[in-house]
Amino acid sequence: MKPVIEIKDYAYQYPGREAWALSGLTLSVQPGECVCLTGPSGCGKSTLFLAIKGLLKSGRKKGSIRVANGNGHGRAGLVFQNAESQLLCTTVADEVAFGPQNLGFDQTEIETAVKKSLETVSLNGFETRNVEALSAGQTHRLAIASVLSTAPGMLLLDEPAAQLDAPGKDRLRALLKEMKAAGHTLIIADHDLGPFETFADRYVFMNRGRIERVDAEIPKLHPDKVPGAAPSVRTMDENPEKPILAVKGLFMSGSNGRPLFDKLRFQLLPGRRVFIHGHNGVGKSTLLKCLAGLVRPEEGSIELTGMGTPAPDKLLGKMGLLFQNPERQLFEDTVQGEVAFSLKRMRLSDREIRTRVEDALEIFEVSHLADRSPLTLSFGEQHRVTLASVIAPQPDILMLDEPFAGLDFVRRRNILKILSRLCQTRGTTVVIASHEPFPYSDWADDTLFLKDGRFEKMPRKQ
Repeated sequence: MKPVIEIKDYAYQYPGREAWALSGLTLSVQPGECVCLTGPSGCGKSTLFLAIKGLLKSGRKKGSIRVANGNGHGRAGLVFQNAESQLLCTTVADEVAFGPQNLGFDQTEIETAVKKSLETVSLNGFETRNVEALSAGQTHRLAIASVLSTAPGMLLLDEPAAQLDAPGKDRLRALLKEMKAAGHTLIIADHDLGPFETFADRYVFMNRGRIERVDAEIPKLHPDKVPGAAPSVRTMDENPEKPILAVKGLFMSGSNGRPLFDKLRFQLLPGRRVFIHGHNGVGKSTLLKCLAGLVRPEEGSIELTGMGTPAPDKLLGKMGLLFQNPERQLFEDTVQGEVAFSLKRMRLSDREIRTRVEDALEIFEVSHLADRSPLTLSFGEQHRVTLASVIAPQPDILMLDEPFAGLDFVRRRNILKILSRLCQTRGTTVVIASHEPFPYSDWADDTLFLKDGRFEKMPRKQ
């Protein structure tokens, strides 16, 4: 059978770079096959997808990539690692209809494609919703729907499960299994290959732009998750220690007619490691923005020790916030300038700024990227740069929204070690918000499970 993708000794070098992003790649993919790519952050998985899709217009190339035509297999749909970057329209329905419209589908076909694609990713009923109002997980599902609506023969998925909660992963697994059974070709890049184990045919391990090996069985890239019940929620009245931040009666209404936050009451203590867990769309990101003074609640109070209500312009050195999408807080010309930006606003000496920048870059293993533009980095590299930029001011409270997106398991564990050291040596309070259950149950001092506007005890089984 003729391959639908045939890669022969392919290499690619980005403009202005000395190193080759891809080198000596040889791989063929058969029709209806599911191939999973994995490897450390920045190993070239996303670049390979861009090459297959024909989106690398400039730069140096060697070798060849041939994508078959005919039988629908020549149309490859690509879902980017950062789903936000491929959304163009205002509403959900318009976004899903955009591709079919540009491919010349008639109106009936477009309406059918939109309806079916939204039902497939469980976003039916969201047709008129503004895409800016979606959670990260919902945004990723929308990106998948917008690609499915074009009826691609091949599907290239760059970390499709990274922003999805457990129910979302279950839906994705069922969808991809169904597509494979229908004859679609699937190429999936992810750090966690568990969701695809039941229908993957081969696993390709990449490192430093090369294919190191191809296995028939799933690679064991990280230790088994540690099971166990999480600590109970600490209420205001149970803590005699003076909190660094106290929240009382927090209320915000949600888009579905139910409260997003329903009289939330909790506190953050100095030097504690706090994990906030909840499914996509429950309000985790909004809660962190409330704590940072970026979003005002309708009712309730947030008191930061020594300040009162948090004000964004007064939080330098007191509170740091990592956004879920790192691109939203990257704006300087270089990585070094990005990390130094807040330090300059704090009016530190040039020597202190230089020392803190160098330390932060080294801690997150991005010193070699110091002179690069942040917007040219991979998603995982961008996340590490933004992490460096938020810890450099040495805030009392560090809030991280999905800090592990785009990172391999080794780097995730390293970051947890770094954060633990900050808690122990500086007394930093670290808050991590994620849709995924925490794989290391003994890391967090306090675990808050956000559901239906309130904090509940963590379920024993995830």
